[in-house]
Amino acid sequence: MKHNGKTSARQQYRLERDQRVKESPALSEKYRDLKSLKVRLAYCGPEGTLRGTEIKYDVNLDVARSVFSFNCPNAECIGGDFDLSDELARAIRTRRKLAEGEKCCQGWYRRATSEKADCRKLLRYTLTLEYHRRGSTRKATTAKRHVHA
Repeated sequence: MKHNGKTSARQQYRLERDQRVKESPALSEKYRDLKSLKVRLAYCGPEGTLRGTEIKYDVNLDVARSVFSFNCPNAECIGGDFDLSDELARAIRTRRKLAEGEKCCQGWYRRATSEKADCRKLLRYTLTLEYHRRGSTRKATTAKRHVHA
């Protein structure tokens, strides 16, 4: 939100984060052995109870960026969100087929009393990964399909 022509702290944080995401390589460029990625996300309150619905989707590796971040559902949160880039990189480095975990939002918000409070929303995630056979890259697999087509 803009106040008196200025960008709010939340907007500024998101602009900077969005720029980092935009400048990062696509998942297909950075992780050539990755064939597919499915994500399941569940947002929870600080006490761990599910809030809202789960999000499930198949990631488009050519479009999704390697700064793999998801917004915090708290509309007032500043400096938080959930960056799963390291968790994804670790899973790919060790060729895990499943990576599950929970992250706590490190952001903050202002209470009605103008007092600063930690956000502490939780994100439970499941990453299901599939890889190309060793020695085969994504481009090589695509080329083979064209030869046999």
